[in-house]
Amino acid sequence: MTYEQFFKSVKAGDIRPAYLFYGPEVYVLAAALNELRKKLLPEGLEALNQNLFEGAADVQSVIDAAETLPLMGEKRLVVLRDWTALTARGEPGDAERFIRWLDNPPDTCCLVFILDDAPDSRRKLTQALKARAEWVEFALLSDSELYKWCARHVKSSGSDIGPDAFGQLVFMAGRSLTALTQELDKLCAFAGERAIAREDVEAVVTPSAECTVFQMIDCLMRGQNGRAQLLLKAMLERGETRIGALAMLTRQLRMLTHIRLMRAQGLPLPEIERRLSLNHYAASRAAEQAGRFSAEALEAGYAACVDTDYAIKSGRVRDAAGLDALMLTLGNMQRT
Repeated sequence: MTYEQFFKSVKAGDIRPAYLFYGPEVYVLAAALNELRKKLLPEGLEALNQNLFEGAADVQSVIDAAETLPLMGEKRLVVLRDWTALTARGEPGDAERFIRWLDNPPDTCCLVFILDDAPDSRRKLTQALKARAEWVEFALLSDSELYKWCARHVKSSGSDIGPDAFGQLVFMAGRSLTALTQELDKLCAFAGERAIAREDVEAVVTPSAECTVFQMIDCLMRGQNGRAQLLLKAMLERGETRIGALAMLTRQLRMLTHIRLMRAQGLPLPEIERRLSLNHYAASRAAEQAGRFSAEALEAGYAACVDTDYAIKSGRVRDAAGLDALMLTLGNMQRT
C-alpha cells in the first residue's frame, strides 16, 4: 500500500488491525501516524489510549498493552518503533508466541510497527506481519510530486516558487520534507508575498552535507583548494566527522565516474538517472561536473578516496592528515 492509499482508506474509515510503516520519508510517516491518532483516539484522552514502545520491548508488555481496553473510545493505539524483535536476533519462543497472538488480536487495538527500512523477509515474524498487517511504504517523493508539494506549501503563505528556484532548493537542502519544510518557511518569511527566486534560495538556505561535498569537489576541480578547505571546516563545525566527509567524497567521486563512463557510451541523461537512481536536478549538476574530466582522471580520484579510507581505518595515517592529502590530490586532477 502506498501512503496515498493509506490516507484515503483512513479518511474513509477503513482502518486495519495492524500496520507496518517503513521508508525514508519520515515527514509523511509522522503525518500518517497523526492521522491515525486523530481518527482513533478521543480528543483530550490521547495519552490514555496509546502506548509507545521503542527499541527493546518484551513481547508480554506489548501484548498486555494491546489487550488493555481503551478509555471512552473504541480503540487503543500501540506503536512499536524500531522494535528489536523485527530488527535483531530475539528469542525464537517470543516470536512464536507473538505470531500466535497476532492470529487473533483484539478488535479494540490498532498496532503500528515503524521501521526505517523493510524488515528481513526471512524472519518468521516478518512473514507473519506480511500476512496479518498492512504494509505502507513511505518512499521519497518523485520530482513532480516534490514540486507540487513545495508549491502548495508556499502558496499557503501567500508566496510562489518556480522550477528554477525549486531545483536549487532541492540541490541545496535535499529531498527530505522535514528539511524542506524548514527551509521553505525561512524562504517565505524572507521573500514575503513575492515569488521565491533562485537568488533567495542561495542567500537563505543552509546547504546539506551532501550539497557541501558537491561544492567542495567543484572547488577542488577548479583549483580553489582554499575555498574547499573552508567548506570542509564548515561541515566539521556543523558536527560532521572527517570519516563521514570522506565517505561522502568517495560516494560522489564514484557517482561522477559512473556518469562519465555512461556518457562516453552515449547514454542519455534520463537513462543515467534511472540506472543510478538519481533525481533530475542532482544528475544534471553531476553530469556537468563530470564532463570537465576524463573517465581515467575520475577513476584515479575515486581510487585515491578508497586508498585514503583504507589508510585511515588501518591506522597508517590520521584522519585529518589523510583527508588533507586527499584534497590536494583531487585538486591536482587533470582536466579534459
